[in-house]
This record gives sequence, C-alpha cells and structure tokens, in this order.
Amino acid sequence: MNKNASANSIDNGIGQFVAEDSITVDDAAPLFDISAYPKEQQELLTECNRRIEEANSKYRIAKFREDMFAKGLKAGMYFCTFDHDENMLGFEFNDETRKMLGYDGLEDLPDEFDSWVKTLVPEERDGIVKLFWDSVRIHRELPDITHATYRMQKKDGSIIWVTGAGRFIRRPDDGSLEIYMGCYRDITAQKELQEYLKIIEAIGRVFNFSLFIDVKDMSYRMISTNEYVEMVPKDPDALEFLKRNVDASVAESFHKSLYDWLNKDIILSAIEEHGSTTMEFYSESAHRWFNGVFLAGDRNEDGSLAHIVYGCMDTTDAKLQNLAQQKKISEFETEIYIDSLSKIRNRRFLDEKLIYEPCNAVVMADIDLFKEINDTAGHQCGDEAIKKVAEILEQSVRKNDVVIRYGGDEFMMVFFDIPKEELRGKLAYLGSTVKKITLESSPEVRLTMSFGSAFGTGLVNNLIGIADKALYESKKKRDTYTIIEI
Repeated sequence: MNKNASANSIDNGIGQFVAEDSITVDDAAPLFDISAYPKEQQELLTECNRRIEEANSKYRIAKFREDMFAKGLKAGMYFCTFDHDENMLGFEFNDETRKMLGYDGLEDLPDEFDSWVKTLVPEERDGIVKLFWDSVRIHRELPDITHATYRMQKKDGSIIWVTGAGRFIRRPDDGSLEIYMGCYRDITAQKELQEYLKIIEAIGRVFNFSLFIDVKDMSYRMISTNEYVEMVPKDPDALEFLKRNVDASVAESFHKSLYDWLNKDIILSAIEEHGSTTMEFYSESAHRWFNGVFLAGDRNEDGSLAHIVYGCMDTTDAKLQNLAQQKKISEFETEIYIDSLSKIRNRRFLDEKLIYEPCNAVVMADIDLFKEINDTAGHQCGDEAIKKVAEILEQSVRKNDVVIRYGGDEFMMVFFDIPKEELRGKLAYLGSTVKKITLESSPEVRLTMSFGSAFGTGLVNNLIGIADKALYESKKKRDTYTIIEI
C-alpha cells in the first residue's frame, strides 16, 4: 500500500488529508539492556524499564502537546497509546475537545475510542474511521505529521468543520507506534465564509453592477462594476451612491420611483417578507434596460440582517425577446380569436378564454328582424349591418370589458365592473345609437336592437342563460332592453 492510500479513502467529499515531516525529538531516558545483567536482576530491571517507558511516554505527550500548541492549534486534542504490537491501549480527550463539542466533563464524553467515533457525522463515520486505522497500519510509510479537515457532530446534533494535525510518535528502538496524538480546532466559520465568498463571486458574474452592503452603517464594497458606475462620484453610503447613479444615467421618468425605492427601511422590510425587492429602469447612458435587486446577504447570530446585496442585471435582451413573444401571441390570438367579418372577439374566445371568468354583468343582444334585412336587401347589406353594429358596441365599452360576436347577428358584452344604473344608461344609449346607423348599400334600411342583461356577480358561464331569458323578454317588444338582477 502506498503513502497516499489512506488519503484516497476520504477524497470523495468526507474531508481533506495531507501530511508533512516533523521535527525530531529524541531526548527520552534510555532503557536498560537486560541481557547485560545477571538473570536474578532481570525481573527487577524489566519493571524498571516499564516505569522508564511510562515516564518517557508522559514526557513525549507533554513535549509534543507543547509543540502542537506552539503551532497555533490550541483547541481540541486527543491522544492514543499503543503497545509494541500496535494495539490501542488507551484513548483520551482534553477538556477543550469536550467544550468544543458541547459535552460536560468525562462522564458526558468518556475517554474511549468509541466516544470519538460517535462525534463523527454518521454518513461519513465509516470513511474517517477507516482512514484512522489505515493510517495506523501504514504509519511507518507516512511522515510524522498528518493534517486532516473533516466534519464532527456536536452533542446537540449541529455539525461543525474541524481541521488539525495528527502526530505519530514511534518507539526509538523498533519504530513501532507508541502514541498517536491529534489536535484540532473548529473552522466552521471559515468554511462558511469561503462558501459565502464563492456565492459573492458568483453574484459578481451574474450582475452587471453589484455591492455588498453592511446594514449597520450602509458602508459597502464593490463586487462588480461597469464604465457608467465608474464615472459617478463615490459616496460612503450605499443608498446615496445608488441615487447618484440614478441621477447620472437613469431616464428621468424613473427617478421618483427609484428614489422612493432606495429607502433602507423599505428595503429591509421587503427582504424580510419576500427575500428580495426589485425595480426595473432604463439607462439613457447605456441605452439598456436593467433590473435592480436587493437580496439578503448574511445574518447576525440573532437572525437580523448583517449584510445585504445590491445587484443590477441587464434585462434588455430578455425584454426584447419577451416583446417579440408577446407580438407573436398577439398575432396568433388575432388569427384565431377575432371574427373575420366584425373584427371583434369570436365565440372561440368566449369558450377558451372567458367562459369561467367572474364578472358582474353579461349582455346578450341581436339585431331586430335581421332575416328580413337579408331577404329584402341582400346579404351584403346584412354584413354591413353586422360590421357597423360591432363597431358601435366595441367603442362603447372600456378596455377591460369584452364584446363578442356570439353568432349570426347575435352579440355578447361582458362587463367586469359596472354599476346597475350605468349599465341601464349604456343599454339605452346603444339602442338609440344603433337607430342612427346608415347602411351605404341600402340607405332605406333602419336598424334596431334588443338587449337582455344578467346583472350580478358570477361566472360568465352562469350568467349567459339568465341574459338569454332577458333578451327573450325584450324580443317580444323589440327595440328595448331588459335587466334581470341576480
């Protein structure tokens, strides 16, 4: 097995492992050479050697612990002792380790190897334990000092990242592993900062211009910039700086809305409620459309916002693409939803777009005695009558209301917000206006219309039948209107 074998075992997301040579520490008390003494003294000398070796071990532990701390790793520590056959004899934590992991004393986290194992993140545990034993098994092929970075689980279940050094202490006589010591510290904050900086860098690539803003005093650092921003005089306050950018480059019609938006309290409130807040504007300097956005950066320990991010994204291409798409949709709807004769909406539009929409009035109307007009004056005259009636109806409603050629000479009007008295006045006005129509193909023909309306809030689909009943009543007299209130 080569020196990198154990390192490879945690390359896949568990942690990071590197190694280095250590300084040589070889000033321990020497052991007695038992073979140089008479047999009757050897038992006593063996006990002496055991005590010397125990003293040497304690000396080395203290020496190497001091050396590790001198390297700036004053934090959690454990050390393991091994016999000559490299079987583990003991395992011990220091108090800093217990504090770091949220345990209270020896009884809460005993000095046992299994205690260390249980502090590892469950899904990564097997890989790190394997690394430990692989390292012990091939320690003679490894440098004295190893470095590891991995995750540990605290008593409360939270996860922290730790990094540290492990040191192999080998016996001078046969090179067997005597002590393995580990010293590590919590680097969770550094890890999170590194990940956050990656996010900030990504933001800089996404936004044409961006700031990382300290909520406390609104100071900032620039993440990304552009030539137009660089021409604007700087200000230590982020919002004042952004207002200067508005003055320098944004079309005047957007100034008021942007000034109102660039308010600290409004921005923070919107971020807390929605996660972000945006505003679209047009830059006269760049001749481009932009979308400004404020979003959460990071938070303080109490959950309050510590930093926010401002980003300015060029949306011109997307906007043009959307306009082109809307034009295609408009052209498509003109083709399938507009009646070819009357140039108003057709029955298909009612069935596919309008039938289940809520409204507060539906009006059904038709031209009185239309069959006689066709029979006596001809279909060309009938077509002209339909076109002129449709034009009057379309011009009499608001933009949000809808006029439909329901079929033949029958029309429908849908009103979404109209008072009853206004509806009554509109139907009377339409009846009198239709009478004034002059047909060029047959000037002698005079037109009248009958109207029936369902008034009350409901789905279009549910009001059509009631409006039909009202129209039936009007048709008994012709040239009138009837309103049925629901």
